[in-house]
Amino acid sequence: MARMTTSAIWFRAANARGFTLLELMLVLLLLSLGATLVAANNISGRYRAPQEGARLADIVNALARQAALDGRAYGLRVSDNRWQLMEWRNRRWHAFALPGRGGAQRLPAEWRLRLSVSGVQSAGDAPQVLLLPGGEITPFRLRYLYREQLQATIAVDAEGRVALTEASDEAL
Repeated sequence: MARMTTSAIWFRAANARGFTLLELMLVLLLLSLGATLVAANNISGRYRAPQEGARLADIVNALARQAALDGRAYGLRVSDNRWQLMEWRNRRWHAFALPGRGGAQRLPAEWRLRLSVSGVQSAGDAPQVLLLPGGEITPFRLRYLYREQLQATIAVDAEGRVALTEASDEAL
């Protein structure tokens, strides 16, 4: 029987091991990157919608306080993928921004806004939601949709303040 040398035994054992540690780590890295991309695509709209809704609620509440302080009328104009703050000046509506908070936002391509205002029809570029000097706010419900799925809702609460409400599918 032929005797095998040490190097031949090591060579045969090395070929029979299977995958190397480096190959396994590379496969795990690729799987984790793929999982991260899938998770990011599925939750990115949900992550931002409550934050953006709460931010807009804060802006509208600040603007309502401003309306009471300076005796002017302000408004919120909402379209399918954008909202804009407005002010009544020189007998017409003008785009408006609060210092440090902005006055408009355009949503990304997959986001939509759905505004429900009971009994109010706005003409032209007039705002659908009014913030009047006496502290009145037009009752409304604004829904943030991501890929046509409801993610967040802001609405006027019982105390007359705009707040983030629990997202629900009622009357979409």
